[in-house]
Amino acid sequence: MKPEEGARKQVEIYKGMSGKERLKIAFEMWEVAFAQVKASEKSLNPNLSEKEVERRARQRMTDGAIRGS
Repeated sequence: MKPEEGARKQVEIYKGMSGKERLKIAFEMWEVAFAQVKASEKSLNPNLSEKEVERRARQRMTDGAIRGS
């Protein structure tokens, strides 16, 4: 299957889902991406505390929109 065909099929699957189901998938995708960004921060900065790793990861994921703890 070509990537374009797969993307069209995925869109059709999403269209058949309820808003609640699609929102759940979006949150799950965010969590996967956040875990990957945290792993990247840990790899790049092994001496950082977990709190600082999470802060930096949130900042990267939001293009700097979230700056707090």
